[in-house]
Amino acid sequence: MLDFTFLKEDQIWGDDALEVMKFYGMKVAPTDLTVILGGLMTHDDYHRTSEGDLTCASWSASSSEIGSVRCVFYKGDKFLYKTDGRIITARPALPPSEASKISPSEARVIDGIRVAEYGEYPQTVADERTGEKLERLRGSRYLRPTGKNYTFDSVEEYRKPFKATAYPEYEMDGKRYIRVLGRPADHHSKLSTGNQVRNGKPYWVEVQPIEWLMDPSGTMVAKKCLFAGIQFDTKKKYDGDFSKTFMKHYLDTYFAKEMEPLEMEKSRAKTKTASDAKTKTSSDAKTKTSLDLDQKSKILDKSTKSIRSYRQKMEKMSKEGKLPLCKEDKRELFQKIHDIEHAKRARMNLLLYKQQKKQK
Repeated sequence: MLDFTFLKEDQIWGDDALEVMKFYGMKVAPTDLTVILGGLMTHDDYHRTSEGDLTCASWSASSSEIGSVRCVFYKGDKFLYKTDGRIITARPALPPSEASKISPSEARVIDGIRVAEYGEYPQTVADERTGEKLERLRGSRYLRPTGKNYTFDSVEEYRKPFKATAYPEYEMDGKRYIRVLGRPADHHSKLSTGNQVRNGKPYWVEVQPIEWLMDPSGTMVAKKCLFAGIQFDTKKKYDGDFSKTFMKHYLDTYFAKEMEPLEMEKSRAKTKTASDAKTKTSSDAKTKTSLDLDQKSKILDKSTKSIRSYRQKMEKMSKEGKLPLCKEDKRELFQKIHDIEHAKRARMNLLLYKQQKKQK
């Protein structure tokens, strides 16, 4: 799976900021899912992205001198927030080393910035008519889960620890959705439809391709904030090491796996199963071959011992004059015994050679 992170302070602001931040802007919009999960939105309609979407507050991977997390305000400027808060939104990013591992599909160009698609995630709320239909069909045989889940935190109070809750994905008319209950951050929480999020109301959110801003440096950053409601960390002070935070654990454990299309996830599982089966078969074959070889070795050893014993007995009887054969018959008999013994040894050596070659 991919190693996701958040952008650092110097990648967002200043002279060394990413090109996508300079041209597209520091302001970022949330998906409908992010707003439904309690993401903090702008309180003013004039705070919008370069594409005209209302903005939200998002995490960065940088810390402040007092141990708070450096965040992007909905105005695009800096502000600090506590680590255990749940209203700040998440904007995943991929460093060049990780972005080089994938082949995103080219989507479009915005102000000279390449925007590509890779992965999928619940993003846009279904229209009212579709939502009502999904709600009616819920629990019936006409609306069945696809087998994929998306995991979020069911806890709203910031003092309480993370409680993973799986939201199953459903398919209807060729589109896929998840059902989430609204828990707005405040009365400014508005969906892309213009409607205000109502607390406790069920919303059906469509799973769609994720759009990524492609920076010339090789870094990829999500065009929109994709989720909210997850604590940045359980520790009160943040030292700037993002790899040790709970948010990083969430990205690795849930987001990185669940953003992959179901087909890719099934293919990965199938490949792993096939690989495990192949390893087991190979191991079983080696064990069986070894057992067969051991059995053959014992039989050959027993045969060789019998021949040696018989030969010694024949030689003793010959010396004592008890063997009723002429000299030529004796020589021929002893030669046959020797040939049999030699053939047995040669066969054993051949089996050993074949086994060693196969193991290599």
